[in-house]
Parts: sequence; structure tokens; C-alpha cells
Amino acid sequence: MSSTTQQGRRERRLHETRQRLLAAALDLFATQGYTATTFDHIAARADVGRQTAFNHFRRKEDFVVAWVRQRHQHLNRHDAAHPSRRASAVELLTSQLRTLAEFNEHDYALAKDLYDNGVLHSAFAAGAPTPDAFLAAVTRGRQSGEIRQDIDAELVADMVFDTYTTTLARWLKADGAFPLGETLATKLGILVTGIAAPPADATTSN
Repeated sequence: MSSTTQQGRRERRLHETRQRLLAAALDLFATQGYTATTFDHIAARADVGRQTAFNHFRRKEDFVVAWVRQRHQHLNRHDAAHPSRRASAVELLTSQLRTLAEFNEHDYALAKDLYDNGVLHSAFAAGAPTPDAFLAAVTRGRQSGEIRQDIDAELVADMVFDTYTTTLARWLKADGAFPLGETLATKLGILVTGIAAPPADATTSN
């Protein structure tokens, strides 16, 4: 067996172990709460040793960072696998925001517990950058003339992402009292059109 094959198998085993640990942690966070869950609980649920769990995730917060990144990667892969040439940049961004909203609605108990314990915000700040899918949509919009070319694409993508994270926090704080997807779409529309009123028609003032 070649060293390349052995290395490939080792990397696959490491990846499988990491994913098993992440799945175990998220399940425990959702069912018994983030605070009540320990590394020992996670290792036992994943059927690995405690040190193995530490080798993959140094802090309990790292499981949350990995969860957020996993969602963004899913969003990026979905957009790459299902390119839509006819959709506008705004339509793409709206679809992406709705997808993220659906993720949170599906995993509401988990997201709510992580928010209430203050670790969800930390996860965004610690290592969950703006999804590549946002930047790709904005870049496409600049190229097609839908989005101003004098504004940096990364800045626009970051603004969309900031809108998402802030709205998500308010939604979780309000116990899901308003429709997350619709609210995100509405805010994106305001971001696109701006908040300044159009200048009054000169003929109207006469």
C-alpha cells in the first residue's frame, strides 16, 4: 500500500471522527443544553476517548464555530452545484438568506440554546466569515451592472451577512416571534434600494 493511499485513509478516518464528534455535540446541545454538556458527554456519545475529542476540538465553543461554518459550506456547495444564470444577484442573495433562515428554523432548539448561552454570537465573531456564496452573488451583480461597481464587493457581502446575523439574533431573542426569512428578504430589499427618499419632482412643487 502506497504512502499516499495510507495518508488518504488516515485523513478520511480523521474527518469521519471529527464529523461524529460534531454530530454528537450538536445533538447533546439541542437535547440537554450547551451548559450541561461536557467533553466527556460528547466523547461518550461519539464513542471515542476524551483526548480524541480534545484533539479535534480544543474548546467547547469550537463545536459551535464548526456548526456555523458547516452551514456556510452547505450554502456555498448548493450554489456551486445549482448555478442559476437567469437569477439576478438580488434574487440569489434573497434565496441564500432564505436558506439560512430555514436552517435556523429547522434547528431552532439548538440555535436558541446557543444564543441564550451567548456562544452563537461568539462563534460568528471567532471564525465564521461571510459565506463565499454572498460574495459570489455580489460579484456577479457588479459584473452584470446590477450592483454599483464603485463599491467593494466584499464590503457589500459583509453588509448582507451583518444583516443576517443581527436579524437572527433578534429573532432568537424574540423566541421566533416574526418570520425570519421574510424579514431578511425585506431588509435586503431596503439595503438594495437605500433609505433616502427620492428627490421631489420639480413640477409637483409648482
